[in-house]
Amino acid sequence: MFDIKFLKKTAFIIGKRTNGVFKMPVEQQKSYIQHFKEPTDNIERSYYQYCCQMKLSGTLISYLLNIASLPLLLFYYFKKNNLVNNEKCDAAFISIGVIPIELLPAMINEEFPLMKEVDGVKEFFTEADKQFFKKIFIRYPFSWHFLFKNLLKIKTYSHIINSYQPKCIVVSGEYSFTSSVLTEYCNYCNVRHYNVMHGEKLFFMRDTFFSYDKCFIWDDYYRKLFQDLRAADGQFVVYAPKTLCLGDGRRVAKHRDYTYYLGAQTGSKLEKIIYRLQKLALSGFKVVIRPHPRYTNLDELKKLAFGKSIEIENPNEVNIAESVLQTVNVISLYSTVLNQAYHSGVEIVIDDITEPEEYEKLKKLQYIMVTVPHKLLSSII
Repeated sequence: MFDIKFLKKTAFIIGKRTNGVFKMPVEQQKSYIQHFKEPTDNIERSYYQYCCQMKLSGTLISYLLNIASLPLLLFYYFKKNNLVNNEKCDAAFISIGVIPIELLPAMINEEFPLMKEVDGVKEFFTEADKQFFKKIFIRYPFSWHFLFKNLLKIKTYSHIINSYQPKCIVVSGEYSFTSSVLTEYCNYCNVRHYNVMHGEKLFFMRDTFFSYDKCFIWDDYYRKLFQDLRAADGQFVVYAPKTLCLGDGRRVAKHRDYTYYLGAQTGSKLEKIIYRLQKLALSGFKVVIRPHPRYTNLDELKKLAFGKSIEIENPNEVNIAESVLQTVNVISLYSTVLNQAYHSGVEIVIDDITEPEEYEKLKKLQYIMVTVPHKLLSSII
């Protein structure tokens, strides 16, 4: 007998192990991606994406995930779920707190006027769903983690489809290896499957091979990037998201010269950033540093910045639009904020000296911001 909650928690903790975009050399990623033959269908696309992500995780983590997923797979396959009937809608949007529903592309709202935001956590499983899932199981019977994650997603999509009877399901999930299977499942149920880009993208084989009926991207630049990652052709639609151009074109008074937007930097990397920002502050510039709301250790940041004439911005008190618009220069290594600043008419500065090796890698990773007009931190220090 096993403790299902413990196994589920263990599997997801292991699965959350991050593999940063800078860890595996681009050449190695490209070689691995190209060794796959052309996918025959969406199920194979999902399996290839799963293989890419397991390659990033490493042999040991992949093995542990697979072993932990077997009892979960059996439990959730036979678990009974009740259907909760709800009102009908044209499209169901699974946001998981990533994109506010009001910021979805206008083209989707025009096509599906009655949009409903759903949580995507309830489950249902019909006989037809079982037949669909068995086709995947027959092809990959020993890839238990692959099967388990797809089973969970199919059951949540089944609940949404049977509860709301939408014509389309909208998500932001190109990074999930279940994405193409879910497109196949939606089409099996006569439902469309749309994806909306929500964060900056580099060449990273986590995001390979995916396929949607439509995938909305910020710029045509990303079409080529995703094609290089062997995502399916013909799905991409370019749109200008409201989240990129901040402030709706209004003018905001500039109160600081430089604002540095942190990522997950700690230790010596954070010390180097503080040291260089202090040089700017001692030269008479107003300098602000904005911690990442999830990754920054505030105690460490406050200790390192104490007495350095650098203001620490509180993300809970100053929203990102106000923060960007009231600064003359936005500084970061790699962040969506650089893209937002560029589209909002604010000067962008790429930090090429705190982590010079990673800055060089950004060029190979096809980072869009190194292709637009920008300054380098090394040129202003």
